[in-house]
Amino acid sequence: MKIANLQVDNKIYRMKILKIAACVVVIFNIAVVMSAPPRNVVQMQEEKHTKDVHADIPVVNEAEKLTVDELQPPDHLDAVKLEKDGMINKDFKKEIFLGEHEEIEGDDSDIAESKLKDIFTKVDEDADNRLCIPELESWIKKKTEEHFDEGLEENEHIFKHLDPDGDGLVDWKEYYIHFLLAKGYPSEQAKKHVEDYDIDLDYQEREQLIRYKFKWTEADINPIDNKLSKEEFLAFRHPEQSTQALANMVKTIMESLDKNEDHVLTEDEFVTLPLGDIDDEEQKKLDNSWKKQRSVEFRNQIDADHDGKATDKELLMYIDPRSEENARVDAKSLVDNLDDDNDSCISWSEIEDHKDIFIESKVVNVRRILHDEF
Repeated sequence: MKIANLQVDNKIYRMKILKIAACVVVIFNIAVVMSAPPRNVVQMQEEKHTKDVHADIPVVNEAEKLTVDELQPPDHLDAVKLEKDGMINKDFKKEIFLGEHEEIEGDDSDIAESKLKDIFTKVDEDADNRLCIPELESWIKKKTEEHFDEGLEENEHIFKHLDPDGDGLVDWKEYYIHFLLAKGYPSEQAKKHVEDYDIDLDYQEREQLIRYKFKWTEADINPIDNKLSKEEFLAFRHPEQSTQALANMVKTIMESLDKNEDHVLTEDEFVTLPLGDIDDEEQKKLDNSWKKQRSVEFRNQIDADHDGKATDKELLMYIDPRSEENARVDAKSLVDNLDDDNDSCISWSEIEDHKDIFIESKVVNVRRILHDEF
């Protein structure tokens, strides 16, 4: 009898548990239904999410587009003496003295000579018809500073254009869209391509974007966020004005030439020829001339303490356009090359006799020299 009563009690207990569980499920389902937004709200949220995905794409008016020249970073850094692969910038003297020397080289001889004469007169501060080292040094410093000031002014204008919301940052997508606009693509198509990559860019455009993205990444330092501050954007377009960019260049040169990886360059390492077979005597002469040029450059300008080695610091001082020593060394080097009568100055007749050397100097072309190495 007790066992039978126990079985009945257990059955009643199980039924109560099942009823309680069923009530919990019903209450939970009611709560879910009551808390869910209506269908039109769900649709609005989905649309909002879709818009948020594209919210960071800037609206750019085609009438406000920049030119390709305004947007592109330099392929060459003027007025820096070494290329990134460690090769000597053969146009260095031309760039730092003449400024836009391509204009002079493209002119008729009479016009070109008139422009050179005008530069000569401006450099000749005491009007004695000679250019001496202090005058040349002063002029080189002046033209270098002018270039830097122009770069800052230009950077201010372009950055402000790319940063319409004034948050002090330019995103890569913003730059990318302006690049496509400058290439002639419609605004809506450019914005869509930044997300979908649906424009069939030609080979040159793809190559340009790859190079620009690499330079963008180099400039994007603190923080690394695919956005450039005004200072970082200056390093992107004018790396000669960036301490970090110059330091990166020194690192690249050292890695390229430092064969034994001891973090210093010897003269032998600096003058070592690229690998390759020499086929004839003419090539041997050219190679020997190349090695001699690099040897002179290393001894006279790179190896500042003349210990037969060049450190990172010496390389940085050598390539830095604003190095105090550079203007003096460049002025002296120019006089050494043109001063036929050994009076430590350069006359107009000596410039006429060595016109190519004079044109290849910082006195004439600071701007282009300062853009060719990076």
